[in-house]
Amino acid sequence: MTGLLTTAGVAVQELPITFDCQGSQLVGMVHLPAEIRGRGLLCLVAGGPQYRGGFCRMQLKLARELAVLGIPVMRFDYRGLGDSEGEFPGFTGTTQDIAAALQAFAQHVPGMREVVFWGGCDAASATMINAWRFPQVTGVVVANPWVHSQDSGDAVAVQHFSRRMRDADFWLKLVRLQYNPLPAAMTLLRAGIKRAGAALGVAGGKTAAEQDDPALPFQTRMRIGLSRFQGDMLLLMSGRSLLSQEFDHLVETDPAWQAAMRAPRHVVRHDLPEGDQAFSTQDTREEVDRITRLWMQDPHAKLAS
Repeated sequence: MTGLLTTAGVAVQELPITFDCQGSQLVGMVHLPAEIRGRGLLCLVAGGPQYRGGFCRMQLKLARELAVLGIPVMRFDYRGLGDSEGEFPGFTGTTQDIAAALQAFAQHVPGMREVVFWGGCDAASATMINAWRFPQVTGVVVANPWVHSQDSGDAVAVQHFSRRMRDADFWLKLVRLQYNPLPAAMTLLRAGIKRAGAALGVAGGKTAAEQDDPALPFQTRMRIGLSRFQGDMLLLMSGRSLLSQEFDHLVETDPAWQAAMRAPRHVVRHDLPEGDQAFSTQDTREEVDRITRLWMQDPHAKLAS
């Protein structure tokens, strides 16, 4: 059943579709403008309980806003998520799901020549791992990429605790027994042991092979994938997300990641100081929508507030 949505005098067809991925039927929705004026957008959902509507129906709202501008959008459920059949392979195993979705998207929008991936959290990670594989993907929007590991988490936590210890409110809560210091102490201890081990030469790292391999740590696969991507990138980063800070820490401390960030032909970063990992407030969601709309129309546009 096809729906027709009219917004601001513009009619947009909303077409529910199903398509095959290795024997499982996947469910998607294509937002099809009457006149296509830009490259299309394929939304990738984060893992866990999310589905093609996105957190707080964020992807649905964005899709409708972009379609009014002449930008076709497709949202879909991975295997095992939402209404799709099969078993969810985890964000590192979604390459076949993405390939099948791209094929279905192209079939329903025959005039479309270029596609942009949009993903947040581990969907941003999946985007970095996979975007380079598909020649038609000429842009990516990645929001708060997930790179969490104990090492990066501890490093960011130490920075966070250092700032907190300069805050009088922290000490007041500690004295009043309103704060349990044990988790913080264990984190600081782990970080101290790692630094000591590195100083003694027992914590040397290995240089990862530059060929993508599912057996590699997903963070390495993200870096390798990004280093091969030559399109445009919009990076959306939240100021209130420790996970977002982990990504920044990784880039700041790893020359290989710094090189990977220079690989895309054009990179734009937009910071949302009040945003959290999931853009859970209406203001930050609206800001993400606004920036994405501007960037989709012109990747070189000025995105300042």
